[in-house]
Amino acid sequence: MKRHYLISSIKALTTGLLIVVVVNILSVFWYHHFDLTEEKRYTLTTSTKKLLNSLDDKVDVEIYLTGKDLPAGIKILQNETRELLQEFRNNSKGLVTFHFFDYNSIKNQKQREEFQMNLVKKGLRPTNLEVKSNSGYSEKLVFPGAVIKSNGREIPIQILENQFSSGAQGALNNSISLLEYKLANAIDKIIREHPPKVMFLQGQGELGVEPLQEFLKALAAQNFQLDKIELDKDKLLHNNIDVLVVAKPQKPFNEKEKFLIDQYVMNGGKVLWLLDNTIADLDSFKLAPSIVAVPRDLNIDDLLFRYGVRTDHNLVLDLYCNQIPIIESVGGNPQPKLFPWVFYPIAVSKNNHPIVKNLDPVAFKFTSSLDTLNNQSVKKTILLSSSNYARVQPTPFQIFLEGAKQKPNPYLFNQKNIPLAVLLEGNFTSLYKNQYTSDLQKLLEAQQITFKPKSNLNKMIVISDGDIASNDLEANGVPLALGYDKYTRQLYANKDFLLNSIEYLIDDNNLIDARNREVKMRLLDKAKVLEQKTKWQIITFSVPLILIAIFGFFYNQRRKRKYAR
Repeated sequence: MKRHYLISSIKALTTGLLIVVVVNILSVFWYHHFDLTEEKRYTLTTSTKKLLNSLDDKVDVEIYLTGKDLPAGIKILQNETRELLQEFRNNSKGLVTFHFFDYNSIKNQKQREEFQMNLVKKGLRPTNLEVKSNSGYSEKLVFPGAVIKSNGREIPIQILENQFSSGAQGALNNSISLLEYKLANAIDKIIREHPPKVMFLQGQGELGVEPLQEFLKALAAQNFQLDKIELDKDKLLHNNIDVLVVAKPQKPFNEKEKFLIDQYVMNGGKVLWLLDNTIADLDSFKLAPSIVAVPRDLNIDDLLFRYGVRTDHNLVLDLYCNQIPIIESVGGNPQPKLFPWVFYPIAVSKNNHPIVKNLDPVAFKFTSSLDTLNNQSVKKTILLSSSNYARVQPTPFQIFLEGAKQKPNPYLFNQKNIPLAVLLEGNFTSLYKNQYTSDLQKLLEAQQITFKPKSNLNKMIVISDGDIASNDLEANGVPLALGYDKYTRQLYANKDFLLNSIEYLIDDNNLIDARNREVKMRLLDKAKVLEQKTKWQIITFSVPLILIAIFGFFYNQRRKRKYAR
């Protein structure tokens, strides 16, 4: 009997070992994982998988989200980043590699500071974290970002999202949700043989290089090819332009210029419109205590109307607004004091479109309202809008700087969700479909193209503020980060919104779908843990003992019945 029992045990052990060996051998040739998370956190989107499977060159990801004594939230983000990059590596057949680098490991202080400055120049934003230790709390400077490298090119990405509107927990959730998109989008751009071309229109008094420095730098860091174009000198339709940016034109467009833009759109060209329909500038108050906001005629209302949106000549006033400094006498000494400025609305998103999903508020200046029109062939999506406490002021309108000191009447601010940025998608109809003249025909012949009355599926974005892309300057002329307000020291999401807009317009791989991912971290409730600590300790200790006792009882009963015969 004992011999039989021994043989049975050996057979069982051998079988178990054989199964383990076979499973390990199969795992070498066939990889698979099971994602049991509710939101499929570790399952890549189809577009991302397709991108990774198409890689021919090695891509390396260097992550700076590491170091000692990091807060719990950063450690979670670190682990999530590692898990996701492992999926990238597995789906790319090992062509995507990654490593974590702690710049604090650089012993030489000068070299460490130089390394930090280099990260800033690349576009990574440092963050001060509060770190708890045995001696108390201290601040730690970290760069929660990464640099994607391939074929001598590199693209930086910010891993940790801003905490402005969502708080620490919301920022962590958003960061994890957007991680796949940021990585995939960076890889897509860095491996392209021909980087996407973004052209800035010139000739109508548009913003120049100086106010657009930070926007241009952000685009260049993301491997976009940048240039400028003038309609009266260059051939618009023969420049392989992916996106045309019209940044705050101040002079009216003539019919030939409008016609060229129209045919660019009809032939599949994407346009990002940044329009100021009202002339008003805060700097004008340096010369006078009041200004008169007047309409600006750009002669493109009919063009945009045909595409599906109406640009109004007014000002949007919002109680949810930014602040401006006004000099006041304090103890006989003039000192600047911040006051709410209703002409500087802070716009937010009311939907989950990939462009604005998990996006922080965006700062506007002297903006106008937009109206969407009933056009069945064009889909209209409101990307950004005012708060629930806004109103529209027709122009001309006199604005007094001292008015900022007066408390506004809340009953006048009774309009909700006034559109400030609109996405148009569909088949656009040419403005010149029924007004095609011989002069326009000659213009097309000079560009060696034929007239097209209707576009295929296309898209454009209209934003009712040109200054949304303009960076402020320090007193010494050094540009501040795009979206950073030097008075309130608040960083708004202007740069992210504009980059998302351009990336959506040129996205031909549907990578933007990854922005729809929703990941929620389910952290422990510390108060609840302390409250139920004793209960769970008892359960944790007693349940295994009870299970062992039950198993032992039935095992002994089975043996008694077996050997009692």
